[in-house]
Amino acid sequence: MKWYWYALIASVPISTLVSASLVIHKMVFAGNSDKAQEIIDGARKSDDPTVRMRIETYDHMQAYPHEALSMRARDGLTLRANWYPNGGAKRTVILVHGWRSAPWWDFGGVFEALYAAGYAILAVSQRALYESEGTYVTYGVREKDDLRDWIDLILERFGSDRRIALMGVSMGAATVLLASGQELPDAVKCAVSDCAYTRAAELFREGAHGWLPVSRFCVNVVSYLRTGVGYLGANCLKAVQRSHTPTYFVHGDADEVVPYRMMGELYDACAANKERWTVPGAKHGEAYATDPDGYLARILPFLERYLGK
Repeated sequence: MKWYWYALIASVPISTLVSASLVIHKMVFAGNSDKAQEIIDGARKSDDPTVRMRIETYDHMQAYPHEALSMRARDGLTLRANWYPNGGAKRTVILVHGWRSAPWWDFGGVFEALYAAGYAILAVSQRALYESEGTYVTYGVREKDDLRDWIDLILERFGSDRRIALMGVSMGAATVLLASGQELPDAVKCAVSDCAYTRAAELFREGAHGWLPVSRFCVNVVSYLRTGVGYLGANCLKAVQRSHTPTYFVHGDADEVVPYRMMGELYDACAANKERWTVPGAKHGEAYATDPDGYLARILPFLERYLGK
């Protein structure tokens, strides 16, 4: 057999791996900002009580006095958020939603409670999701820098005397934790992490059932080629080891997306002041929906402790 036949045979599995990596990356990292209205319309047709709560939050977020903000990300994308001044309140919560989600979905019910408690709120749209530009997410690697830039924008536009809390769900919680591992302005007083993962690589290993190490590496390369960063940098365990931001960890013990054990690993690794709460029976991102009274009884006092009354 000629040498080129051997080369051709060897190239088949390589080309298959490359093709599979491209497909996997698109499936797992592609955003959905082009489907925002479709998601809203679908939610309006649902009879599920939790979905109804979330669409009510959407309607409230449209009705409450707010200002649409935008900024240019470090890689050139236009990112968007909605600012709710709440009568000029200085205490401020920045809400960071998760993968293929939106603020009204991940903070359904929570938004109204924070607003009623007197907080100004910045509800950001993560890159490639909801109202922001972009094609792919990076599971917190670029998003943590976006969050830092939103913090700076709020302080510059609305006053450096603000007291800020960061609150994230799922990938949004990972974004918050990754940001907490950096040097943040003194205005950032605390954070709430709801069902964050320890590392994006570990999350994919747990959930993909069959991603071999070489395929995870190839997907990381594809991520780098498409976004300029690989997802392996999304390591929340390392970030919380450097954190000085008091953090409240929340996780449901019935989470089917991010393993519940990850909260314990993050809590143990966190170098900052910390608290945690396990929500019995709560699935992924449904801590508030499962036990709203318990959620508010813990999170609102935590925020007051660090932001004041």
